[in-house]
Amino acid sequence: MKYFTRGSRMAFLILVACVSAASSSCAPRIVSVSTAEGAPGNIVSVSMEYLVGWPRVEIAGKMMDWPQLKLSAADPQRSSVPGEELVWIEDKFLQFKIPDVPPGEYLVTIHDDKCPPGDLIYSFLETSAYVVFPPVWPFVFRSNQTEFKLRVLPKIDPSNEIMK
Repeated sequence: MKYFTRGSRMAFLILVACVSAASSSCAPRIVSVSTAEGAPGNIVSVSMEYLVGWPRVEIAGKMMDWPQLKLSAADPQRSSVPGEELVWIEDKFLQFKIPDVPPGEYLVTIHDDKCPPGDLIYSFLETSAYVVFPPVWPFVFRSNQTEFKLRVLPKIDPSNEIMK
């Protein structure tokens, strides 16, 4: 006995494709990176879309979370608004200092968590609320990270520099 007709299978596949496309289109996205290389201590500024939660940055196994990051609005009129007060849907700049890692090329992963670090109750309540409100599903059921390559240069020691 066939439970699904060819038409219902096709409709199901189209629905799956649409949900997949919508989910991936709302994943955090890097618009630009201020610098693709720098020495430890240099600041990297990443222009982002769809960064809706609490960011964490991972480089070479080192995790930087909220206190080590600076988040600001991409809109110049809102640049003075503190990071934790930004609207979840607006475009943002994420800034961080390159950590003390050996020179080389690294994959930087920006995680977009749904809650403040370690607050599982907040995460559960927020996710539950989103699940019952279908218009935000693309932001809930999506990839929560994005990546870019960063070249770390040797650290410059000012005491060893030759004065010209």
